[in-house]
This record gives sequence, C-alpha cells and structure tokens, in this order.
Amino acid sequence: MFMTIINAETVTLQPASPDDPELAAELIHATEPHIFGYLHDHDMALVRSHLGYQWQQTDSLFSHRHCTAAMGDGKLAGIEIGYGAAKQEQAAAAMMEHAMAHMTPAQFAHMATWFEHGHYVLPPVPDDAWYLQHLAVIAQARGKGVGERLLVNVLERSREAGFARVLLDLYAENPARRLYERMGFEVIVETLVRPLLERGIPLHLRMECKLRA
Repeated sequence: MFMTIINAETVTLQPASPDDPELAAELIHATEPHIFGYLHDHDMALVRSHLGYQWQQTDSLFSHRHCTAAMGDGKLAGIEIGYGAAKQEQAAAAMMEHAMAHMTPAQFAHMATWFEHGHYVLPPVPDDAWYLQHLAVIAQARGKGVGERLLVNVLERSREAGFARVLLDLYAENPARRLYERMGFEVIVETLVRPLLERGIPLHLRMECKLRA
C-alpha cells in the first residue's frame, strides 16, 4: 500500500529493475488481457509466474531491461516497455526460449497456437518506427497523469533516437485509447481475425504518432 499520493509530480522515471515480478506481470497483462489470457489459458497464476519470470530475464521481450519504470514512494507505479524492430525481433526469440524453459510442454504448446493467426493482430514493425509494446500504471496512479508522463518520455526518447514515428497496438475498447489520441496517435489499421474472435480476441487497432524532426 502506497503511503503517498501517486501522481505525475511525485513519481520518478528510471530504468526498471528485476524487482516486483508479480506486479510487473499484472501490469503487462493489463495492457492486453485478451491476448495474455489466451496465451496462458486464462490462468492468472500462470500469467504471474511466466511473465514474472520473463521480467527477470535480461533479454526477453518482457524484460525489465526494456522498461522505463515510474516509481512512487520507492515502489513500482507504472511501466513502459518498447524497442525498435531489430531489438524486438531479438527479444521475441529470447522470450520463446525462456517460455519453453519455464512452461510445461502442454502450456507451451497451447501458447504456440497463437502464432497461427496472431501475426494478423500484431503486424510487423517497420525499421523507422519505435514500438510501444506496453504502458500501464497501478490502480492508485490511474487518472493522475503518470501514464501521460511515461508516454511523453517515450515520444521524446524516440525522436532523439531518430525514429520517424511511434507505433502501438491495443484492443479497441482499451480506456488508454483516449490518452493516445489526446497525445497525437491516430488509428491506421483495424484488425478483426475471425478464428481468434471465437477465442475471445476482439477488434484490435494499430495506432501511429508521427514525430516531428
């Protein structure tokens, strides 16, 4: 329980540590509950265990090494995970190796069924784009400007690194969509995959924010 009020003025942004793996797992899950629910057969204990394990690795798609943490009162209040296309590809390969090591064969086999149609939901990332994969804050920090501060940091870092745009994917009813639109993101792709809709994966959007030079 936080002892101070969590808002944009009281948090600090810093590189994440491997601490708080279960909380990090819950925040990652919150960004895409339909997909992560499907991948883990709707088992939240497995979500916390598996994504928490991935968070503690140094090279995984969900590693703390790719994360900027919002810290409030010395505790994790929010996360932002992202990368360019080349780093994303490397991290995705490492993630699969870690998943195979952590999951049972049956759990891994179920997760792998996603890849038959999942690439339609999450299209490839072009080389000129920074991909914002996850941005989430704890319940106590929602509506307090913490998510916006993380997002502003993403846009500034991406521009300084020479990327032309920032891309992200989210389910259409995600409340965070309002923040992204307010910060200049526009929908460029709408994807509904019928075989996945039957498995609980709703309409997804790819959003883009073009960066000024």
